[in-house]
Amino acid sequence: MNPTPAFRRLSAILPGLVLVLSLVLANYNPEGTGTFLQDRVFDLYQRLLPRAASAEGPRAVYIDIDAETAKTYGPWPWPRKRLDDLVSRVTKAGASAVVIDMPLADPDPTSAGELIRLWAPFPSGGDLGGLSQALRQLPDHERELAALLAETRSVVSFVPGKTDFSGRHVPRLPARIAPQGGDPRHYLKRYETWRATLAPFENAANGIGATLAAEANGATVRSIPLLVNLDGALYPSNVLEALRVSQDSNDYRAFVATAEGGISFEIEPGIERVSILGTGFEAETARNGEMRLYFGKEDTRRRISAGDILRGTAELAALDGRIAVIGVSANGSSQFFRTPIGVNMASGAIAANAIDQIAAGQYLVRPGWVSPAEQLFILVGGVIVILAVRRFRLRWGLLLTLLLAAGASYGSWWAFENNRWLIDPALASVTLFAAAFTCALMTRLHTEDEIRFVETQFGRRLPTAGLARVKANPRMIRAEGTLRDVTSVVAGLRGFNIISDRYLEDPTAYADILNRFFSPMTKIVLDRNGMVDRNVGDTLYAVWNAPLDAADHASKGCDAALRMVENLEALNEFLEEDARRQHLSHVPLSLSIGIDTGTAIAGNMGAVQRFDYGVLGEPVSFGAYLQKNARHYGPAIIVGEGTQRAVGDRYALLEIDLVSTPRHPEGRRVYALLGDPIMRANPKFRALQEAHVLIFSAYRNQRWAEARAAIAECRKLNGAIPTLYDFYEARIAQYEANPPGENWNGAWFAGRI
Repeated sequence: MNPTPAFRRLSAILPGLVLVLSLVLANYNPEGTGTFLQDRVFDLYQRLLPRAASAEGPRAVYIDIDAETAKTYGPWPWPRKRLDDLVSRVTKAGASAVVIDMPLADPDPTSAGELIRLWAPFPSGGDLGGLSQALRQLPDHERELAALLAETRSVVSFVPGKTDFSGRHVPRLPARIAPQGGDPRHYLKRYETWRATLAPFENAANGIGATLAAEANGATVRSIPLLVNLDGALYPSNVLEALRVSQDSNDYRAFVATAEGGISFEIEPGIERVSILGTGFEAETARNGEMRLYFGKEDTRRRISAGDILRGTAELAALDGRIAVIGVSANGSSQFFRTPIGVNMASGAIAANAIDQIAAGQYLVRPGWVSPAEQLFILVGGVIVILAVRRFRLRWGLLLTLLLAAGASYGSWWAFENNRWLIDPALASVTLFAAAFTCALMTRLHTEDEIRFVETQFGRRLPTAGLARVKANPRMIRAEGTLRDVTSVVAGLRGFNIISDRYLEDPTAYADILNRFFSPMTKIVLDRNGMVDRNVGDTLYAVWNAPLDAADHASKGCDAALRMVENLEALNEFLEEDARRQHLSHVPLSLSIGIDTGTAIAGNMGAVQRFDYGVLGEPVSFGAYLQKNARHYGPAIIVGEGTQRAVGDRYALLEIDLVSTPRHPEGRRVYALLGDPIMRANPKFRALQEAHVLIFSAYRNQRWAEARAAIAECRKLNGAIPTLYDFYEARIAQYEANPPGENWNGAWFAGRI
């Protein structure tokens, strides 16, 4: 109810910090943390809905130098003669283009030139000089392979980010890349090193492109760059080169979206797509020039073992009119890359998949509006969840979070299934749950503080059921002051001051007497859904309709007062027995009870360091006044005008005075509560009620003799109140001596209450 300011700030800020942290991750993606879950979700989508095979089948065929091939023909790198043989067979099978996915970066160690360099100088004896001449007459397989590449629609590769030990040279650029809308290099990673294919092969080949970068080793390959920046120069990937060469095209066009006038209608500037002029192929990319890979099932991936081709046992008809991608998977795990579908693939197999994907025009894209939309959903959804948890607690807040997360997941899947859009529901869902649980935790801590306050304030003041309701929802208790209609009952012992002196030397007995008084009286209040406001000395203050609503609270207060009078008999029996044991006279105790109903102020009152829930106002103060003065009137229970208006048609109420106060100078009528509805229906009570009407009619019109006569008649009736009549006869005598004046309405000034 009164948490520290630091706790208030923390409980308000911490759930918001969860949203801010999520937005930061979404914007900046440090170390891939922002897209970690996103990638897993999109991987799952590919497994659930893989790329469908086109009607004409795969456009590319992967020629694999696999482990079985390596057993027969040796591991990679191969002699140029063997590679020449493989390329020649693939070309004769009708391949529309041949891609060598590995860079031919080093000279062939089995070539004649390399052998002469290795063994030179030859000894002069033994005709070894003739061996040197013979070696020079052997065929130059490197030149033969270069010639074959020149005759074939061929593509050779280089590896970005890898060191070239044979000396770096800038790869040749066979086709022009024309930017449109901006400079693509601004959005591409710049590589300072690369491993290129030897210049003779580059000069002979029709295409030169980048294979997977060196940093892809050990990572899951979800996308490949279609354009790369080598030290400021723009190059295509070998995937694009394969398609270009197969279609005899000479140019590319890179489309870049940039902000116009400081505003980007694409929302996120960068590379949009790359087209191969004259071919109809146009690859959609992310803003960094990478194409998201979309893998299919086995029927979308055609593979032929290189060993089968060399042995002549392969079905080469599958190569006719298709692009052949020659790659290596025989040299251990370093040649394999993880993929989103859970199948490890060699670089060449991934390139073949990308060629098929572009040829089929099937792309996974994140439109420019997606990222801001995801962030807006996180912000708006998070705020709604936080408000729901604060207002309705975790149960309903969690249900709302589940609905929002389910809606985001369904929308994401629908977008993927129908448009192949990649919309991330994961970060938003995790954020919403984190915000909900964080807010719930802070709310719980706050609630525990409120519950402790409730237990401290109301543990012995409310009935068990009422206390349970308040603990379940502490916000029912308004800490600030509020106006409420209440019924106040103030009950005190008459005559206790007379016998209390007997127990001053025995504090245990003194406290025991008060406990015997307060315990049953408190139970009576609690049984009728009232609140014990406080105990002062020998007086109990009880309130109905605060802090919990109590229907017909005036009746409950009156009924409690009547039961209190009945239950005092047990205390008197104990005191009588105790007095007899001490050989003292027995002084019976009685009750003085004041009751009033009206508007009061309820809330926490006291010092900031120690709040105390209480009820203050006229019903409480006037009820206390009636309790203190009840002995003058005689009856145990005196009620105010507010209570009489609420229950006068049900309880036996007898008018006994018109009390004037500074706030009510004209007077407030007060009544004696003599009994329940059964007594009210008794003819004897009705006769007494009618006689009182005669008394007050004469008294308030200053007909003193007539008033005395009416009092005398009342004394004869059943239920007469001698103390009250004595009180009024004394007043009449005083007014006869000092007349109250012509405008007097019969009110008795009670002084300040």
